[in-house]
Amino acid sequence: MRRVVDTDVLVIGSGPGGATTAALLAEAGLDVLLVEEGDHHAVDSTPDHSIEQMDQKWRNGGLTKALGDPGVSYIEGRCVGGASESNAGLYHPPFPDGLEAWAETHQLPDFGADALAPFLAQVESELGVSRRPNGFGPASQALADGGEAMGWRWCEIQRFWRYAKSADGTWSGRRRSMTETLIPRALKAGCQLMSQTRVERILFRANVATTAVCTENRAGSPSELHIRFSQVWVCAGAIQTPLLLRRSGVRGRVGDTLTMNPMIRLVARFDREVNVPALGVPVVQIEQFKPAMTLGCSYSAVPHLAMWLDGSAAERTHQLRSWKQMAVFYVKVSGEGRGKVRNLPGFGDALVRQPVTDGDLLHLGDGLTRLSQALFAAGATTVFNPLAGGATLTEMSHADRFRGAVTRKNTTLSAIHLHSTCPMGGDPSRSVVDPWGCLHGRSNVRINDSSLLPSSPGVNPQGTIMAIARRNIARSLAGG
Repeated sequence: MRRVVDTDVLVIGSGPGGATTAALLAEAGLDVLLVEEGDHHAVDSTPDHSIEQMDQKWRNGGLTKALGDPGVSYIEGRCVGGASESNAGLYHPPFPDGLEAWAETHQLPDFGADALAPFLAQVESELGVSRRPNGFGPASQALADGGEAMGWRWCEIQRFWRYAKSADGTWSGRRRSMTETLIPRALKAGCQLMSQTRVERILFRANVATTAVCTENRAGSPSELHIRFSQVWVCAGAIQTPLLLRRSGVRGRVGDTLTMNPMIRLVARFDREVNVPALGVPVVQIEQFKPAMTLGCSYSAVPHLAMWLDGSAAERTHQLRSWKQMAVFYVKVSGEGRGKVRNLPGFGDALVRQPVTDGDLLHLGDGLTRLSQALFAAGATTVFNPLAGGATLTEMSHADRFRGAVTRKNTTLSAIHLHSTCPMGGDPSRSVVDPWGCLHGRSNVRINDSSLLPSSPGVNPQGTIMAIARRNIARSLAGG
């Protein structure tokens, strides 16, 4: 039996863009309904970086691959709060030059560093951006030491995190995810939340969106739900937003310009203890080469180390005996390729193609060289080669072996930041939405997530996404 629900504003997707949209519109007095395909869990419902967390909060258990040569594995949040419920919560403000370039190249009025500054300040203040009060861990320190020795700028990245000191003097932290911050604000302001509700398509009458056709899965078996609305904000992310629009008959450039940040991880071993999983995700990045390239360190629990070590099971087991002296590091580049997102006929899932350019491979090789140099400068005794068939590195002079060595056949790439599938801009022939997120040619459909970024921002994008979302909402509430 079909169920019908009416609302003034429908918000599809509850990640950082959707949670921001739902909270601010509900607080403005509008009747808001927020729908989320995934389930509703507390931020600490599972241990961080565990298999249980991946199954509970990531689409396909965190294992999704874009087709290409080579393919790129990527992750998508699929729960109330989206990726904010389990990511590192790193915050880096966007580069002013990048914002100005977007404004000029994509004809974005009232945009740029000065225009976005008050919205960024609101994000920082309301979510609680901070640094670790008790210092960062030894893996972060190793990368900082290496950057310092090479004469490269480095910094401790702030996090959407809140810390408290207990009576015994120890510090504890809690992620400032959407279920901890903006979603409770939205609910307090009267917003309704429906989890386990997938929007299959949006129905239009002429150029006006009227109804979302949904599948509810909350009762143990699927049932059909129709949501009638006056306006809809699509905030389902860089993959699911274009998929929904295309299922709804909206084509044009939708899903044609996907950007990713290809990443290679490697393991390094030191002659001292650098691995303390209890300290969480390392927070130091080398800034010298941003926004084109970021050098950083990753969570390094034993299962994560094993993922990035080559060789047989017996060889990996032998190496992991010294796991406390080992940590995972990465090089991430702003990819040059523009991918496509399409619906996979008959399955309802995504068919994603992401080209990796020759320039991307060269940049990754240069990044591995620089990363290895920094690690050896910090006292690494071994850098395990992440390229198939590559020899282990044992001294600084070996780092140059990576230059030009990354090929389509010897590397495994991943990505955690996806953007630009419905880019904003003033020219409808080059963009999907206008400068404030309104879908070209459709009077009451807006997009407010990572898909509207014109290109990769070159930094962790959550703060940028939320600031732009606030800008767009302010415009909408002002009647624009």
